[in-house]
Amino acid sequence: VAYLKARPGGCSICGVEIDPKAQPVHTHPFSGSTCFMLGNEGQGLEEYQLKRCDQLVYISQYGEGTASLNVCVAGSIVLHHFGLWAGKTESKREGQKFVVVQESGRDRYLNRTAEEEAEFEERRAQRREKREAAAAAAAVAAA
Repeated sequence: VAYLKARPGGCSICGVEIDPKAQPVHTHPFSGSTCFMLGNEGQGLEEYQLKRCDQLVYISQYGEGTASLNVCVAGSIVLHHFGLWAGKTESKREGQKFVVVQESGRDRYLNRTAEEEAEFEERRAQRREKREAAAAAAAVAAA
């Protein structure tokens, strides 16, 4: 954990846990580079793990059939939401398959088309507005 936080640019640690302090993952409460920590399916994150987390998220459930999700399923849902927040573009599809490209994600990021750059900047502006609105609401609530 110390290594991740000490990296240039830093990396926040986001725990996935059903906890009163956790925010719903669908609100995309992320900021910058993030490492996710998921706990054991039966017990969740241990106390020492929770203490290392900068923030917590949980996955909303809409039924009363289960107390928690399988850790693999939970991780997939959280990473999907992080990808949406980060502005990742959907992979191209051919028929019923996604096209596999040998080019790295870094190469695609560095060589965006003008259209992709405009979409990226629009999503970045939307995330900034969302953060500013949340900060303003928190300031009003604290006052």
